[in-house]
Amino acid sequence: MVARNCVMARRFYLWTVSAALAGAGIGHSTAAAAQTPDQQQAWDAQRAQSLVQQQAKAETLTQQRAARKADPMSWVRTLSPLSNGGWQFRAVAADGSWAAYSTDHQMKRAGHLVTVWLREEYPEPQRNGGGDIYLSNVEKIQYDCSNERGRALLIIYYAENNIAGSQTSEATDIKQAPWDPIVPGTQSEFIYQWACDRHG
Repeated sequence: MVARNCVMARRFYLWTVSAALAGAGIGHSTAAAAQTPDQQQAWDAQRAQSLVQQQAKAETLTQQRAARKADPMSWVRTLSPLSNGGWQFRAVAADGSWAAYSTDHQMKRAGHLVTVWLREEYPEPQRNGGGDIYLSNVEKIQYDCSNERGRALLIIYYAENNIAGSQTSEATDIKQAPWDPIVPGTQSEFIYQWACDRHG
């Protein structure tokens, strides 16, 4: 009799604990977590629509890239020359992935060192070292015309093309700014030759 009472008491205790856990939301059933047919159908429709949109964006991007590669200047012509800042077009990538400008404004020379402002435009969003998205940037570059090297003193990133929109910047102490070699056949060499020849 005592053993039976103990078994019944244990069963009552386990039932009480289970009920308490269920009431507290700790226990749950598979049925409660499962989606209804309508919910599942709505989710499937949203996923299908998202995939269609992603495919459409990918196709549009492919077409735009092909058009820029076929005629890089067609994209450059959509940019503002910003002539008030003295900006002059210098180069465009063969695939139209970037365009470069330079200006005579604030150009300085001290011995064999030339400091100039450069501007770069991009048709697709870029990310800087801090993770910020930008479509254009300007750089204050110093070139060593005797040793074929350059270093960035200041970079300002703009959220929109034509150096517009919100901006972030990266500045380097001129005493600590590292020198980078001018690599032959690159955009850097083209601008380096322009800057150094102009003040040679």
